[in-house]
Amino acid sequence: MLRLCSRTTITQADGEKLSWEFDSLVSCTIQSDISTLTDTCELELPKKISWEGNKKGGLPIKRGDKITVRLGYDDDLKLRFSGMIKNIETKNPVKIKCEDGMYILKQKKPEPLALNAAPLSKVIEHLLKGTGFKFKLIDETLNIGNYRVSKPTVSEELQELKEKYMLNAYFRNIGEESILYVGLTYPFDNRSKVKFLTGKNIISETFEYRDKSEVKAKVVAISFDEKHVETKVVLGDEDGNDIIQIRIDGLTDPQLRKYAQQSLDTYKEEGLKGSFEAFGEPLVNTCDMIEIQPAEGSGGTYLIKKNEVRFGISGYRQKIELGQPININKTKA
Repeated sequence: MLRLCSRTTITQADGEKLSWEFDSLVSCTIQSDISTLTDTCELELPKKISWEGNKKGGLPIKRGDKITVRLGYDDDLKLRFSGMIKNIETKNPVKIKCEDGMYILKQKKPEPLALNAAPLSKVIEHLLKGTGFKFKLIDETLNIGNYRVSKPTVSEELQELKEKYMLNAYFRNIGEESILYVGLTYPFDNRSKVKFLTGKNIISETFEYRDKSEVKAKVVAISFDEKHVETKVVLGDEDGNDIIQIRIDGLTDPQLRKYAQQSLDTYKEEGLKGSFEAFGEPLVNTCDMIEIQPAEGSGGTYLIKKNEVRFGISGYRQKIELGQPININKTKA
């Protein structure tokens, strides 16, 4: 029988910068989702723990301290979360709520900036100035038209990019480093591929199959330039009951068409929808590829949109939500 193991490391952000490691946890829940800005981790420490080197007494950790969580079986530990402490419940047992690198961007005030025909690369480089974070664009050529900093924090600017330009922004742990990824689609780099089969490493599943031919939709995208000249792109089914409207000023026809096509492709995605529960291993993260064969229906290869990790006395589990299909087996069981 596999033995659960964990290692939690907490390092003070300032002061003496003391560090502590704990090799046991009562519980831990990690939420990762590319459709949200922030990954979160909530954990409960054992009642009997020692804060060695703490000369001041009391609980020595506080909001903003750095934390990493590694989980595994039989002493094979793997990094599952890296970030900062957001909130602490100091009653025994100690409960801690954490956020990934977005915690820092929620405190960071962006410098003023106004651009016409703004390259996304220049916008993100400006927003991350002084944070120490690296970033990776999924499409290096993407242009977001007219842009002006208007929000009080960098994270709110990223949320504005998400709502207005359909851009996802999220941190990924590449090795031991947290890197901000920004783009319309999933990244192509640093992703593994794992097989999940019913009866082998799938505990339970909730799936339904969606046929692309059954989805009727149309995208109407509009952009105005500085002289208020309209550029309009219409894509999709002429008889589409669902109409997706996009308004992004300052884009050329090819640039606007890229947003419109991505929106249509996302809306009309074919394949399995839903999630499944698996054991803690094999470890997968958001944006990884999974080759899946459900109990019924067609299988295929999908990217991971969301992963909820639970660890504790009840075991080590992953609840994985499917995202964009890569390859679909059209033969249904």
